Amino acid sequence: MKAALTPRYGPPETVRIGDHPTPSPASADVLVRVAAAAVTTADWRMRASAFPGGLWLPGRMMTGLFRPRNPVLGSAFAGTVTALGPDAKGFAAGDRVFGFAPHGAHAEYLAIKSDAAIAPLPDRLSFEDAAALPFGAASALVFLRDIAGLASGEHILIVGASGATGSYAVQIAKALGAEVTAVASAGNEDLVRSLGADHFVDYRAADPLAVTAGYDVIFDTVGAT
Repeated sequence: MKAALTPRYGPPETVRIGDHPTPSPASADVLVRVAAAAVTTADWRMRASAFPGGLWLPGRMMTGLFRPRNPVLGSAFAGTVTALGPDAKGFAAGDRVFGFAPHGAHAEYLAIKSDAAIAPLPDRLSFEDAAALPFGAASALVFLRDIAGLASGEHILIVGASGATGSYAVQIAKALGAEVTAVASAGNEDLVRSLGADHFVDYRAADPLAVTAGYDVIFDTVGAT
């Protein structure tokens, strides 16, 4: 199969299109013919070895000390199931799916466990739109629900509320029952309010952190790391 290969760490020019073995589904895997895949900040960090702060060495130990352990990057994908392992459950050949894999989505085929982050793709969504969903949504869900433990009735400040992660954070926070103050540019006020924001702050006109009202959770999606 063809794949976008990253044989070494470096700038975008290190990535090349080449031949790579087509994965065979393990016993509980589904094999997906990839129709669309996103390029995310996680892919950039792994390709460039651009890990923040003191995480360079742990990052290299995770991805490969001298060169990428997995030369095919890509996590967010959408496509069609073409084969299944004998113990795979919940899917059938021909199913349209989308999901989030540890790596390997920047290729024609991807093998992923059937109980991993993979789901049926609604007919109303295109492959391209679906591939753009998992990264921001999964990031927001993990931070708000699992790390911050955001609860109903709490007040959250979301900085960068109109971005890929922030726009999902607004919707997830509202689904969890929180009061949401969204920070974005004035041109995106209608967007974030349509997603459920209760209050809006134009970051060019006011410092949201200077507001005297307290927040139970502050989620900064744009700050440097």
